[in-house]
Amino acid sequence: MTTTARRGPGRPSLTERRREDTRTEVSRVAARLFTERGYDATTVEDIAAGSGMALRTFYRYFRAKEETLAPLFAAATRDWVDRLADCPPELGLVDALLAAYRASVRHSRVTNGIDEAQLRALLRMMEGHPAFRATWLVVHRDSEDQLRPVIAARVGAAPDDLAVRLAAGTANTAVRIAMERWAVGEASVRSAEEAVAQALREVASGGLLAP
Repeated sequence: MTTTARRGPGRPSLTERRREDTRTEVSRVAARLFTERGYDATTVEDIAAGSGMALRTFYRYFRAKEETLAPLFAAATRDWVDRLADCPPELGLVDALLAAYRASVRHSRVTNGIDEAQLRALLRMMEGHPAFRATWLVVHRDSEDQLRPVIAARVGAAPDDLAVRLAAGTANTAVRIAMERWAVGEASVRSAEEAVAQALREVASGGLLAP
């Protein structure tokens, strides 16, 4: 008698995990090629070849090259949200958001090999490339939805409460804008972490993210 292992609720299947692993590996290759050669000079064929796959196979995972960084961006935001959920409940929301972000940046640097110089280069590439920027914005829109239940649990409210939605939207937007400003040299800080800290404290001072 053959038994089939059952998946827990919300747990991806082995096929789904393998697909996501492949997408992430292609994303790492694309990030490396974009920073080495530039966005315009890197073709879909380059990314497919660098990933060791046929062009036809590439299109099973991505529709175009501007989508290739989505897995890395999405993994970073998921890790940020997961780390926020694990922060001690006595830690204020702004401090928890910042601590989770800093830990997530360090994790991404180790697991994906993306240092601040590469991150800055990738974010700068969005300027003048609307399709690439659209991918970045979609990832951040998704992260806002992921933040809501975690913030709700920390403040003892429902995920759909207006205050929770505003807090999630404000935190997410603050991080995105801070990273974009830092990338193009507008922020008077030395690192993305400092830029994010500055932005979160700025919005907190207005009471939007106060506990």
